[in-house]
Amino acid sequence: MESNLAPNSARTKLDLLYHEVLGEVTSLVDRLERTTQHMHTVQKHMQAMADTQQALPQQLNRHLTTTIESSIRPIHQDAQQAIQAMLYDTRQQLEHVAREATQYASTAHRSARRMTWIALLMGGAAGILGGLLAGLTLGQMLIS
Repeated sequence: MESNLAPNSARTKLDLLYHEVLGEVTSLVDRLERTTQHMHTVQKHMQAMADTQQALPQQLNRHLTTTIESSIRPIHQDAQQAIQAMLYDTRQQLEHVAREATQYASTAHRSARRMTWIALLMGGAAGILGGLLAGLTLGQMLIS
C-alpha cells in the first residue's frame, strides 16, 4: 500500500503544483488581458486627443474670425453713423454759409447798381454845371 500511496501522493502534489502554476498563469493572463484592454482604451483616448489637437487651430481660427467680425460690425456702424452725423452738420453749415454769401452778394450787387446810378447822376450834374460855368465864363469874356 505504501507503494500505492507514494504514487498517489506524488500525483496529488503534482496536481497541486499544476493547479498552482495554472492559477498563476491564469492570473498573469487575466492581468495581461486587463492591461491590453486598458492600453486599448488609453490608445483610443490618446487618438481622440490627437484629433482634437489637429482640429483645434481651425476651430480657433473660425472662433477668432467670428469674434473679430462681430466686434468690428458695431464699431463700423458707430463710425458710419458718426461720419454721417458730421457730414450732415457740415452740410448744414455749408448751406447756411452759402445762403449768407448769396445774401451778401445780392446786397453788394444792389449797392453797386445804386452807386453806379449815383455816379451817373453826379457826373451828369457835374457835366451840366461845368458846361454852365464854362458858358458863363465864356459869355463874360465875350461881353467884356
